[in-house]
Formats: sequence, structure tokens, C-alpha cells
Amino acid sequence: MKTIYVTGATGILGANVCTQLMARGYKARASVRDMTNSDAIALRDAGVEIVPGDLKDRDSLSKAIEGAEGVIHSGAMLGRPGATWEEGYATNVVGTMNLLSAAAEVGNVPVVQVLTTTFFDSSKTFSEDSALDLTCAFMDVYTVTKRLAYLEGMGRVREGQDIRFMVPGAIYGPSICVEKANWTNTFNDRFIKAIRGEMPKQLPLPMPWSTADDCAMVCVAALEKGVAGTRYVAHGSPDSTGTVATVMNRACEIAGVDHRIGEYTKQELDSPELLEIFGPTIPLLAKRTYPEPFSTSFKTQEALGYKPTELGDGVQQIMTWLKEVGAI
Repeated sequence: MKTIYVTGATGILGANVCTQLMARGYKARASVRDMTNSDAIALRDAGVEIVPGDLKDRDSLSKAIEGAEGVIHSGAMLGRPGATWEEGYATNVVGTMNLLSAAAEVGNVPVVQVLTTTFFDSSKTFSEDSALDLTCAFMDVYTVTKRLAYLEGMGRVREGQDIRFMVPGAIYGPSICVEKANWTNTFNDRFIKAIRGEMPKQLPLPMPWSTADDCAMVCVAALEKGVAGTRYVAHGSPDSTGTVATVMNRACEIAGVDHRIGEYTKQELDSPELLEIFGPTIPLLAKRTYPEPFSTSFKTQEALGYKPTELGDGVQQIMTWLKEVGAI
């Protein structure tokens, strides 16, 4: 049985990667900083091998990767309110460098590195071949540090390291790590607040919504069938692009809830109050003008056999799960 090492395993993507790996006959290994928290225990109880580790601790990564035949790197510091440059750089850039170095040192173990759409050119439909945003107009912590991590990865690919890349959308859906999946400001948390009638106005930012299960499938398939240096896109079906308000109002309709969410206007996006509410990344992204369609994943579908979940099916799935775990 092949062992695959997963970073960020308590996160919604990493947890789904672990469950998919085990369903496909792999042994999933994950490093966590706190071996005793509820999400780490949930991983262990599901059959994941749990080891101590931290992206900022290279020695711990070397030990965690030893004996693994592949790595899926989903660990990151997200663009949450209060994110600092020091933390973002240490986790997203230095942490990625530590991981890639550890993977190279144990025999060029193949790595799937998870990216984001935010540092690519948004003036054209996003795809596997999208160019970088050369203007670097958006200098928030998450965008800048994830971009640097990608450039580090591509530089290593040119030197012969086996790194494939996966670009998810706005990830939502069930997870065995319930606590972290439903943290404040996660996309799952938006569903919870909408159904409870607690969601205020939202930003007019279209996003390609992707189920965690779909994103995990693309990660695992990229490890099995992918090519070094290639980007794979795990965005939803064509009907899955929408603003938070659009998607949450659809969820409220499915749940039979009367609450509806409004949107801020473009003129309101410079308000300092919005930066405090939404963090530094999303208000900046909401200022952009986006093409239609927002994105395509045709090359990923052909290369990896990816079949995106329809938005209606994904929303129904998460609504059922949120009820099962008592979140709504």
C-alpha cells in the first residue's frame, strides 16, 4: 500500500484528500501541530496516520515525508482578517520551500502543490494556461505569498523537481474535520450564517464554487496521472460561478428559509469597514471586472477524467451534511 503525505489535512481540502486517498487504497499520512485537537482525532479515527509536524519546521517535514511515495501540499495560511505578512510569508513561502526541499531530498517524491486563482490574469477566462497577473496590482498577504510559493515551485520544476499544481475554486462541502471546515469566514460558514439568517450584505465578487470532494479528486488524480509543471483546475461546472449572495440565496431557497442576502455596490468597496469584516483579499478582488465565463477546466477534465459537480447538487449535499452535524 502506497503512503501519501498530506499537508493541511485538518483543512476542508486536506481532509477530503485523505478520505479519497484511503478510498482508493492508499495509506494517508498527515502532520498536525496539535495531536490532541478534535480534527486531528477525527483524522486518526478515520484511519489517517497522524504525525507531528509544522510547515515552518523543516526537520519535522523530512521525518513526515520519509517513506511516502507522493505529497499533496494543501497547507496554507488563508487570507483571513488579521493575517500578518510575517505569518503569511513564514507559512506560505518558507513553509512551501521547506516542504519542496524535503520532498527533493528523499528522492524527488512527486508533489501536488495547491494554488489559488488570485494571482493570475483575471481579464480573460481563467484556465490551465492563464498567465500571471504581471501588474501585481493586488498586494494582499495571501495573493503575494501564494504567488511567491508558485514561482518557487516553478523554479524547481525547471531544475528537474516533480511538482504538479492544482487550482481550486471557492471550496465548500462535507469534511470529517467538522470543526475547522466550519470555522468563521470559511465558505461553509457562509452557508451556516445564511441559513440562520445571520448573514449581512456581501461583496459583488463572482467565484467559481467547487466542492471539496471535487478538489480532492483532482489533487489525487494529478498525483496519479499528472505531469510536472502542469496546472490542473478544479473549478465547478459552468453554472457554478456566482457571488456569495447568489449562491447563499439559492441555499436559502433549498432550505425553505426566507432570509435573503444583499450585495455592496462597487462604490462601497473602498470602505475601511469592509477590510475589517472580510479581510484584505476579497474586497480587492471584488473591484476587478471579470470575463464570462469566469473559468474553464476542459484540459483537466480530459487529462484526469474530472467531472465537476453541478452547483445545485453541491449545495444540496452541503445542506444535508450541515444538518447532520448540527450546524443548521
